Amino acid sequence: MTTSFSPVLRPLSLPEILDQAIRLYRNNFANFIGILAIPYIPLIILQTTMSYLMTSSLLLNFDPYSTTTNPFFNPSYWLGILGSLFTSLLQFIFVQGVATAALTRAVANNYVGKPIDVFGAYKSLGGSWLRLLLTLLLAGLFIVVLGLWSIIPCVGWFTGPGILLFLFAIVVPLIAPVIVLERHGAWDSLQRAWNLARSRFWWIVGFAVILYLFSQIVITGPTALAGFVLQIILPRASSVSYPLLSTIIQALVTMVFSLLYLPLQLTAVTVVYFDLRTRSEGLDLALQTSGIPAEGSGAAFLPEITAAPQTSLITWTEVGYFVLLTLGFVAIYILLVTVLAGAFLAISPL
Repeated sequence: MTTSFSPVLRPLSLPEILDQAIRLYRNNFANFIGILAIPYIPLIILQTTMSYLMTSSLLLNFDPYSTTTNPFFNPSYWLGILGSLFTSLLQFIFVQGVATAALTRAVANNYVGKPIDVFGAYKSLGGSWLRLLLTLLLAGLFIVVLGLWSIIPCVGWFTGPGILLFLFAIVVPLIAPVIVLERHGAWDSLQRAWNLARSRFWWIVGFAVILYLFSQIVITGPTALAGFVLQIILPRASSVSYPLLSTIIQALVTMVFSLLYLPLQLTAVTVVYFDLRTRSEGLDLALQTSGIPAEGSGAAFLPEITAAPQTSLITWTEVGYFVLLTLGFVAIYILLVTVLAGAFLAISPL
């Protein structure tokens, strides 16, 4: 059930943004979960079924009573492979595209005081979901190009990983609110999200780190705990079907907690989008002067504002930022590997 929410259209601090996002999510919990659940639950069940087919086929290698020794000759294995690929395509279209666009519309409408329900969010989409998919595909192409750039000695090694992290973790999530709330094509939307993100470079990097750590707590933590509990309840030696049960149960745990977390993440990103535009373009003043379409119109767009022109796609200062991001990422990776190796040696028998 949707409840009233008073938006704060002014520059916000990081704690205020998180507070706004959590309160907005809590006040519209059923609607936000429902929007994502419509395509997400059936697709995850289908994906779990495909994983079951693949895992059960592979287990034939370890079953002494099975007459089949090669799982690659088992039709169930290839059915699972093809089904997983097809399910991934459907998930990209209906979750990353349709549901994300609908949820962004619902978050934005509720944030500015124009509540919209589950079906209203889907009805208001128009062609925004298709433009979102095209923009995500364009971003994916850039990610591939940057991956190739990252293997170029020296210049690519030091700048490529940092740009990749910034594009994947920060710019791509901003694409959804840009597509849904502004009238831009794929290239313009990608460039728009890039310019919004770079307007507060280090602040938004810190915000992305906080969201990532929170996702690890909410999603990865329960999944790892479920695997640990399964090891205790169902020892590997007791049953050849342990990997099968583990795959199914951990997939279901991931589904439940992802369904709870993803709407909160998108809510936080949408609030950040409003904050970035408020700081750089005076969106709060523009909304006061132009107004927003009445509740139920289902086609509200934010007013067009001429942003400060960007001198180039990337500046030399930002190149330095990306080098620092790369070095920071490498340092954290080395630290984690060292800690994990030390922990493994500590618990290993002499």
